[in-house]
Amino acid sequence: MAAADSTDIETVDTVEPSDAAAAGNEAPLPWLFRDRGLAWALIVFGGVGLLASFSLTLEYLHSLTEPDAQLVCDINLFVTCQPAMSSSAGAVLGFPNIILGLICFTITVVTGVVLLTGSKLPNWYWICLQIGLIGAAVLITYLQWFSGFQLRALCLWCMIIWAFTIPLVSITTIGNLAQGRLGKAAIPAGRALTQWAWVVIVIWYLAVIGLVLAGMWDAIRLSMI
Repeated sequence: MAAADSTDIETVDTVEPSDAAAAGNEAPLPWLFRDRGLAWALIVFGGVGLLASFSLTLEYLHSLTEPDAQLVCDINLFVTCQPAMSSSAGAVLGFPNIILGLICFTITVVTGVVLLTGSKLPNWYWICLQIGLIGAAVLITYLQWFSGFQLRALCLWCMIIWAFTIPLVSITTIGNLAQGRLGKAAIPAGRALTQWAWVVIVIWYLAVIGLVLAGMWDAIRLSMI
């Protein structure tokens, strides 16, 4: 009995402290990067993107039925929807980008609602969502370059979509990294980035502004002469 008791004591002494250390090794993630925080980010940023895509769809349909009509988003020479909608960049995949926006932002919002119910999504779903987010980042970057350097005009609804896609991609990607959904090796980088998420977003915004201004600078300068 004494031997058995000593074995039990040794097991408690050697296992429980190590488990406690492992559990307390990392601080809890900030709220925004946990499931409930990510859910609200998906709903809010995705919801605004969906509304902007819907508004752009209405403008697109309006331009088809009344080609000479003045659209709500036709504000001035530099902020107008018509050039973007009628350009090749308006249908990158062979169909209007607005269809892609309606579908993808709807998926984003629904994902957020599902998370709010407390449901756990499988890892393959998060990987697919992450691939979609990377595709969205690539697409808006191309459209930003095209708007600045080719069209030299900006679409109002497109800019709203860009503005809300950037934090949507940034926050969800960092959250996925920090929670290990993209591989355990990426967890330290993800957790570190949670403290710098807003810096990443601001730098991205500044990069977009710089890109667009670089492309439109001559046109803006000439308009002021």
